[in-house]
Amino acid sequence: MKHRIRKHQFVWNISMARFRKNALRSNSLVHKESLKHHFQDYCASTSIHGVKYLGDPSRPSSERIWWVTMLACCMIGNGYLISKVWIKWHDSPVIVSFAETAMPIWEVPFPAITFCSEIKSRVDVFNFTDAILKYQNGSIAQSDEEMKRMGDLTLLCDKHVLVENGQKVTDNSTLEFLDEMIPEVDDTTIVCQFADSTPTNCSEYFSRIFTDEGVCYSFNMLAAPELFRGYGNPMFLDHGLASSWSLEAGYDRDAPLQTTYPRRVISAGASTSFNLVVKYRVRDTDFHCRGPVQGFKILLHNPGEFPLVTERHLRIPLSQEIIAMVQPKVMTTSDGLRPYSPQIRQCFFPSERYLAHFRIYTQRNCEVECLTNFTLARCGCVNLYMPRNETTPLCGAGSKQCMVDAENELKLVEIEAARNADVNSKCNCLQACQSINFDAETSQADYDTIKTLLSYGDNLTELAGHEGARVRIFFKDMQFSTSRRSELFGLVDFLANCGGLLGLFCGISILSFCEIVYYITLRFWANLHLIKKKHESMDIDDGVDNTITVYPQPQPQSIIEELKEC
Repeated sequence: MKHRIRKHQFVWNISMARFRKNALRSNSLVHKESLKHHFQDYCASTSIHGVKYLGDPSRPSSERIWWVTMLACCMIGNGYLISKVWIKWHDSPVIVSFAETAMPIWEVPFPAITFCSEIKSRVDVFNFTDAILKYQNGSIAQSDEEMKRMGDLTLLCDKHVLVENGQKVTDNSTLEFLDEMIPEVDDTTIVCQFADSTPTNCSEYFSRIFTDEGVCYSFNMLAAPELFRGYGNPMFLDHGLASSWSLEAGYDRDAPLQTTYPRRVISAGASTSFNLVVKYRVRDTDFHCRGPVQGFKILLHNPGEFPLVTERHLRIPLSQEIIAMVQPKVMTTSDGLRPYSPQIRQCFFPSERYLAHFRIYTQRNCEVECLTNFTLARCGCVNLYMPRNETTPLCGAGSKQCMVDAENELKLVEIEAARNADVNSKCNCLQACQSINFDAETSQADYDTIKTLLSYGDNLTELAGHEGARVRIFFKDMQFSTSRRSELFGLVDFLANCGGLLGLFCGISILSFCEIVYYITLRFWANLHLIKKKHESMDIDDGVDNTITVYPQPQPQSIIEELKEC
């Protein structure tokens, strides 16, 4: 009986081993034949050039090696050229070109005009030259008030004019003193006229503003609440005119042409010019403070931009008439560049760059704020003209050299950052994506203020000891060409170039990639299923019995009955 049980178990084990061996051999053959059939099927059907020769079993090995070499060379060359296209798309996707249509001058504001006198103090109130000479000679003792006034005025003098042991930090009394020293706008100007309006006093047009040149006067600038955040520049006393213009959107469509603010003109030429006649009290010239140059400085700038007159200005010499023919320079940016980073397109949209002191982002406003922050970090205070909070300390005469050094240091840091990608920029003041600047062509001629006013029968008593000058500013042309920053190489161009290269080298298209995905997924499983069915049908047709006889295991009850019979 035990012999019969062992026989059953032996037959069972042999049957299972034979089943596993046959199953593994069958699956291996099926997979191998399926992959081969699948590859031949793809080569015969694909649209990629040259691949069909690799799967043709009738082709000799030499031809297959040739086509493998050719396909490899094409793929390598194709990959190299596509990498060049990628670099071009990634590194230089922006182009600056002229816009398709010209822009009329009534769509842009008339330039803001800021003019500053070279006179920084009236000798009747405080004679700076006498005070500085007494200080340098040490012959006469000076009071603390005289020392403070002298130190305060050095803040408006040339950079080399310094006072030792001056106050490091000052307060608003310095601003009040310097404001008292400068002549009022009506004491500096004779008459103003804009476009075809009647000549009038310049106080109706100009606002007082404290700049890097001290107290100056600005025309056509935005109101202080629209330019500054919070405290801003407390010396900016504007007329409070609400604007209907923004740097990004321009003027409102329904805004009237002649009563908008900032002001604009409807035509070019001298008939719509801004005329300014100024007077200069010669005896107030302080050659120690400002050097030998007399007259005025004038700056044409964006109405939403804080004026830095010292760095870029036009000179108004005495007894001369200056004619400035203005040409606007407008830069716009297409909305297609918004997805790109500011570093790639090299400009900021208004919502991308926040300024703590200015509501309007321009490159100049950003530079002023950056210099303010840098000076505060280096010197513990800021210059008088810089925007600030109510708690920010003001630098006194003792910090003047520190402010000059901080400005020079910041310039070097920014240059080093531009030259070396590893150095971070302190300012990050890129251009505004929508910007407007004004270039001017100037000419001049002799101008005799006294004889001109005598011809009109005016009283010249107020002009005794004065010299005059006249400025006339107008647009040069009725229309001007604008520049536009747009995509040089966008996503569509990148795909088109890649598609052209793939088609040229390999005959590949989007459908070719879809075909590859199809053969890897759906077609592969379909072919595998067909091969399995084919093998099953071939085994049945050959009459081979691949079934495995499984003998049932003897049950304990049957074994007991057999033992009883024995």
